[in-house]
Amino acid sequence: MPNPRQSDPDRIRVVLDHGEVVELDGGTLLLEGQESPSVVLRLAPWRARSVARVLQEWSSVSRIFHHPTRPHLDELDLARTLELAAAVVGAGDEPNVRSLRGSHVTPNRQRLAAVAVLGEREAHLSAVQRPALVDAAAWWLSEPNGGEELAYALLAASCAAEITTEHVYLALITPFDEPDDGGDAPSM
Repeated sequence: MPNPRQSDPDRIRVVLDHGEVVELDGGTLLLEGQESPSVVLRLAPWRARSVARVLQEWSSVSRIFHHPTRPHLDELDLARTLELAAAVVGAGDEPNVRSLRGSHVTPNRQRLAAVAVLGEREAHLSAVQRPALVDAAAWWLSEPNGGEELAYALLAASCAAEITTEHVYLALITPFDEPDDGGDAPSM
């Protein structure tokens, strides 16, 4: 048994006043071909939405002060993904992408799943392009006359392999099983 007075410097966990957790779990990320240590941030859905909005505002402000000699610090991809993830677990003001075109609405959970498939299989798509593509395909799915074919065609034009197109399309159209109480996960 390890000495309880010694801490593992690679595994540090800090719980903040409102329950948020910042953790060094010893994990790594692969960024531009290089391994980098990672920081895990656990947030309640409402807090994730709040952080997403701060990141969106920061991105807007950073564009004002952008100079060609400095890197452009844009956090829109992280903000949009946090916003979508928060909406999936129940902190959404607007639960789904709505379209004035038809009655079909693609739930956030299915959109997030499609973005995840693209992230795993389409390295040529950026973190901004993936949700943009998924939302455009979801928009076409709301078209009552041939929207399914147009959504599939859009995905096929962007995906390198037909199998990826099929997986993304299935993620968008396949409903997740939801418990009877209307939540996303069973309560324990």
